[in-house]
Amino acid sequence: MTKIWMAVGFCALLLISCVSGGGTVAPKVLETSRDGRFIAYDNGTVKDASTGLMWAAEDNGVSITWEEAINFCRDYKVGGYNDWRMPTQNELAALYNPEIVNRGTHDEGCKGGYHITDLIHITCCCIWYWNGVNEVGGFFHFDTGPAGWQDQDPSLHPRALPVRGPENGPGFQISSAD
Repeated sequence: MTKIWMAVGFCALLLISCVSGGGTVAPKVLETSRDGRFIAYDNGTVKDASTGLMWAAEDNGVSITWEEAINFCRDYKVGGYNDWRMPTQNELAALYNPEIVNRGTHDEGCKGGYHITDLIHITCCCIWYWNGVNEVGGFFHFDTGPAGWQDQDPSLHPRALPVRGPENGPGFQISSAD
């Protein structure tokens, strides 16, 4: 009889814990908006239904060096995920759409008007990417479209935009020389 009461007590405790939010039940993620192939969620992520990639809903918001961008993407923890990484040139190119001119900021030398879905907010034209082979980076320009290999120079106000994917990338995880 004691075992039965212990089992009932445990189940009651588990139920109370889950109902009060102290359990291990993951919070429900709600869709907030849809834009063609892109779906925004209330956890700060945007899913690209075409590629299966999940993007941060916004970039880091300030000029950032190559090394800082690597660290920012690697350490990003939004949406309950911890496997974010820096995107490749091809992944960013898949976001570029010359038919769209979205809002943008007009500060820090950034002129706004970027060719990317409104569901992903970038604060300046240039987003860091790695080349998919080794630790070489460049900028993808969301104002003009072509990729630009700069000397990792922050004078163009580059940003970081983390991504994660079904297989989380082409098999190369950028490391940091910390």
